[in-house]
Amino acid sequence: MLRSHTCPAVVAVVVLLASAPPAAAQWALSAGIRAPRFSGAAVEQATGRSLRPYRPTMWDFGIERAGARVGVGVHFRYASSSLAFEGEDALAAVKDAVSVYGIDPEVALLVSHLGPEGLVRLYAGPLVEVWKLPDIGSHWRVGLAASVGLEVPFGGRWAGAARVGAAVTPGSPFAREDLDPSLEPRALWRREAAALLRYRIRGRAAAP
Repeated sequence: MLRSHTCPAVVAVVVLLASAPPAAAQWALSAGIRAPRFSGAAVEQATGRSLRPYRPTMWDFGIERAGARVGVGVHFRYASSSLAFEGEDALAAVKDAVSVYGIDPEVALLVSHLGPEGLVRLYAGPLVEVWKLPDIGSHWRVGLAASVGLEVPFGGRWAGAARVGAAVTPGSPFAREDLDPSLEPRALWRREAAALLRYRIRGRAAAP
C-alpha cells in the first residue's frame, strides 16, 4: 500500500527531470553526508523515555536538474544507525542496530543570491524510506521533507552546498508488534544538516 502512494511522486520528478529545455537547465551529480537528529519513533508513556535511531552519519547521492529559478532532483541515501533508549538522566545505545534506505524526490526554488556567487535555494518534497531491523524485517514509510541550502561554486564544474532542514514520517519506523508492550509507536521527526559536493555534467552554471 505504501509503495503505491510513492510512485506518482517519483514518476513526476523523473518526468520533470527529462522535460526541462536543455538551454535553460543544467544537470549535476552530488555526493555528501547528512547528520540527522531524530525524535519520536517510540515512547514509553509511563516514563517519557524514547526508543529512536541515534545520530547516524547518512550517505547521500543525488542527480539534479536546475533551471533559472526552479529545479528538480532525486537523492538516494543510506545509513546504519544505532538505536538509543533515552530518558532524562541516561541513555543506552546499541550500535548498528537498524539500517535505513531512502529516496527523496524534490523541487528546488532559487530565492536569493548571497554575495557575488552564492545561491540560496529552498527544497521540498516527499521522502520514501525502508527501515530494516535485524531478525524483524523491513518497514516502508512515507513522509515530507523541507530544507534551505547555500551553494557556492569552487571553480570550473565543481560547487559545494550546505543544507539545514527537517522532515517527518507520520508512521514510526517500528510496527507495534516490534515493540515491548510498554512502548507506543510515534511519528518520526528529524532535523538535519548536510554537506554536499556538486559536479555539473551538462549545461551552463546559473548566472549570479
